[in-house]
Amino acid sequence: MIIISRVAETSKVKKSARPVNALIVVDVQNCFINGNLSLSNGPAGQDGGEVVPIINNLIRTIPFDVIVYTQDWHPWNHISFFENLHFRRHYLAGDQNRTIKMFDKVTYLGPKYKTKQVLWPVHCIQGTEDAALHKDLDVISSSNRVVHIRKGIDPDVDNYSAFVHNNGTKNSELHKKLKERNVKQVFVVGLATDYCVASTAFDAFNLNYRTYVVQDATR
Repeated sequence: MIIISRVAETSKVKKSARPVNALIVVDVQNCFINGNLSLSNGPAGQDGGEVVPIINNLIRTIPFDVIVYTQDWHPWNHISFFENLHFRRHYLAGDQNRTIKMFDKVTYLGPKYKTKQVLWPVHCIQGTEDAALHKDLDVISSSNRVVHIRKGIDPDVDNYSAFVHNNGTKNSELHKKLKERNVKQVFVVGLATDYCVASTAFDAFNLNYRTYVVQDATR
């Protein structure tokens, strides 16, 4: 059984007998299933691969008007990588020589933005197998109803949300593409619930989409 949890709704969204619906498939990538940031190695110990057949069933059985696939798509020198800390220590707020560990949160004062950042292991580098969508995920052939969003491309700011950079400095193309297709409702699935899925869902709500998270299609 698919349990849908409505994140929020707003009266600003116009009701219609047949709203245009989008499924947003967030970061179902090898990295988060069996790579450096595998969910099975995290505190919850969950298997990210479990979402693949559930999402496939949604794609095959529900006539979504738009399907969005997102991917973390980082350059090698990305701000989120713990391994790049030594390149950026001179931008750190506070004692720049202090001991900092993997998964700590730091504040960088530059080079482009002041930003708070969790330091993750290297992951989802552009063009690698680690960044690829999982091989068993149903990826619909290119058409007007399919949108691909690659995020985290700017080396100096991270992107959890498919809509907005973490520090709010820039929007992705997703909102524009959904508005072009007259989307009113979005259903968010994928990885991981507490980071990229949640950020995408809350930003969708803030952009006045009627927003749902399909709980058993996230981990």
